[in-house]
Amino acid sequence: MNHRLPAALTLVALLLCAPPLRAEEPSDRLTRLHSALDADERAVKLWWFGWAGIVGGAAIGQTGLSVLTHNAGFRSDLQTGAVTSWLGMAGLALVPVKPLQRWDSLLDAPIELQMRQAEAELRDRAKRERQVGGWIDHTVNALVGLSAGSYLWFHEDRRATAVVTGVVDILMGELQLWSVPHTAVHALAAIDAEE
Repeated sequence: MNHRLPAALTLVALLLCAPPLRAEEPSDRLTRLHSALDADERAVKLWWFGWAGIVGGAAIGQTGLSVLTHNAGFRSDLQTGAVTSWLGMAGLALVPVKPLQRWDSLLDAPIELQMRQAEAELRDRAKRERQVGGWIDHTVNALVGLSAGSYLWFHEDRRATAVVTGVVDILMGELQLWSVPHTAVHALAAIDAEE
């Protein structure tokens, strides 16, 4: 019994001397929410405009080259690639993650309202980021790549370029889907874990 007394006294002393746990100040939480929203805007812009440049450049380049070439087989390869690239641009236009989303705080509102608004915006962005890359997106991507390859294989009888076109289209589409930023998702998970 005597050997437990010093351990108990030590525990009581540690508890009395420990700094009190304090809840996060509302202004600190609001700052973290604003930082998360700003980081998300930067990541989404980089992703969207980067892919728009790659896919749009491929679409414009293949379309232009298909007009200029006199080789019928090469022209059909370019036209097929251009169609899939333009479809990729359409996909970027329809993706729920938008590059020009702006976060504007209600600066004159009470801090509690600002926090609710910022958290609601972060949750909305996280939801949209999770929507991209579902089974429908991957299925549509595979169908576009397989359709392009099948067209070149069966209609144009260009087997080598059919395989290359189909594989490259599928890989680029998958890379685009898998590289969607999840900045809001991760920030929200960190904020929820601390509550």
